Amino acid sequence: MLKFTITDLLDADSLQIIQDGFERFTGLKALVADASANSVTEGSDFSDFISRILVYDEDANEPVIKREILNLLRAGKTITLKNELESFDAASPLLLEGELIGLFICGPDIEKKQKVPEAAVSRGSKFLASIAEALSQMAYASSLSLNNSHAMQQSALSASAAVTETALKMKQSMQEWVEVMSEALESNDLELIKKQVEQILETGTDVYTAVSDSVQNIQDKIGSTHLVETEYSVHRLVPHYIEQAKKIMGDKSPDFSYTIADAVPMYLFGDNDRISQIVYLLFKSSARQLESGKASLDITAQKNSYATILIFKFTDTTAGFSDEDLEALQMFIETGDQSYLEDTSVKGMGYRTINRIVQQMFGQINFEITSDTEMEFVIKIPQLEVEVEELGS
Repeated sequence: MLKFTITDLLDADSLQIIQDGFERFTGLKALVADASANSVTEGSDFSDFISRILVYDEDANEPVIKREILNLLRAGKTITLKNELESFDAASPLLLEGELIGLFICGPDIEKKQKVPEAAVSRGSKFLASIAEALSQMAYASSLSLNNSHAMQQSALSASAAVTETALKMKQSMQEWVEVMSEALESNDLELIKKQVEQILETGTDVYTAVSDSVQNIQDKIGSTHLVETEYSVHRLVPHYIEQAKKIMGDKSPDFSYTIADAVPMYLFGDNDRISQIVYLLFKSSARQLESGKASLDITAQKNSYATILIFKFTDTTAGFSDEDLEALQMFIETGDQSYLEDTSVKGMGYRTINRIVQQMFGQINFEITSDTEMEFVIKIPQLEVEVEELGS
């Protein structure tokens, strides 16, 4: 996976527009900084907040964010510090895969002795946290696009036209997000702003699926799809990606439970990116009907000669699907013919990608309607068990 800075993922000019809109709407001063607390937008020197969260690291030979503060930011917490005006400054993190890539900071203008009621600063800090969450979502979607583009360029230069098309689609989505946020901030309508932030968070998950599907389709067309295998732990990977999915989807997260049996080895050898994509897409597909029952994922494993068969048993409600939709899904799973999903509500649910991944990994997928209200997928994928002593050799 490539390493990114905040300006790799979010255009500095767009960040400036959002910062300026925040200042006009709240009456507070603001600044966007990178993971090292260096400003990436223009603004007044309204506070000593940044200098107060830094400590000099002799090994790195530079100032770094204090560890206790960094841990809070990585956990997605908004931090606040009292200032000399007897009010406080606030900073919300911009995160990518649990790592800090930037800070969105706000507070009253100390240089001008700006008197702002503490309640107003509190409201501003909550709004700040919502914007930071939306920006984190935008950064995540952008990183997926850049990572996938990089992978495609490595695997086949002949796909350059298709890569450009995918990148343009991603750029268009980000431009739309920035325009939506800018218009909302200009309106000074708090309800509209809240609605637009929720819209950005929701559409961001759809962008994730669209980018992944585009990459897979491109690779299929040019014959460049290949497994990238490495050692990984299901016991660590599945909880991590489900937590990431919950952060991305927020209030849209489904009632989703999972278990990992003791029979699953601690370490396996295989394509962990594809395994994680299956988990994410199953999680996302169950979000279509949040009030219609639970979804569950039970993971176990069986030995078969030299291989370890990783088994995903996914149970979900049939709510939101017509009988025709379920019949089309059944036929698609049995035949692999994508035409069965055309003109159905199943088409955009990620099942085509799941089926394609399973086939690429030489696995099997079965689908069954177990009752009037439940359906079940059973996915079996061969992997290799890695002994602990092998990892240290």
